[in-house]
Amino acid sequence: MPQKPEERQLDILRGARALAGYIFADEDKWKAVYPLKDQLGLFRMGGRICGRPATIDSRIAAREAASAAENA
Repeated sequence: MPQKPEERQLDILRGARALAGYIFADEDKWKAVYPLKDQLGLFRMGGRICGRPATIDSRIAAREAASAAENA
């Protein structure tokens, strides 16, 4: 049975440590997350920096594609 929207878990990483763990595979690199806010589509929610893994992945893929096109 499909879940109601309010029951569905949102796919959001909350906090710099969680984001660093996802982006760099190292939560100790949490300070490096803040300068990437605009580039990776990160946002603030409830005073914490947050991001969606799908958005982060698509932004990184777009930069990789642009870099490959420049070097081709």
